Amino acid sequence: MEFGQRLRELRKGHGMTLRGLAEAVGVDFTYLSKIENGKAGYMPGADTIRSLASELDADPLELLQLADKVPPEMEGIASDTHARRFLKRAREVASPDDWEALLDMLDERQKDRERRKKE
Repeated sequence: MEFGQRLRELRKGHGMTLRGLAEAVGVDFTYLSKIENGKAGYMPGADTIRSLASELDADPLELLQLADKVPPEMEGIASDTHARRFLKRAREVASPDDWEALLDMLDERQKDRERRKKE
């Protein structure tokens, strides 16, 4: 799916007009129309994409990936729906202690895999 198609899908799913969404994120509605129709000469910047995602209750990494705005270091995470879901949930509920516990658990799982490979 292309960025513009997904944007239209999300916007309509929220019952928003082009003008309403454009006003909410501070861009011209004709620009949003061009994006949705694949006629824009360029994609919005990352901050605008994050604003669109926030306004549409969407996954910012998904939209950033569709717009080809994800840094190379994040590509693996951005393309994996489970990883994106995990990160979103972790941002919502994890405390600093939770992060350490999660890292410890992942380290243990990796050690277990390595032990099994040797057996």
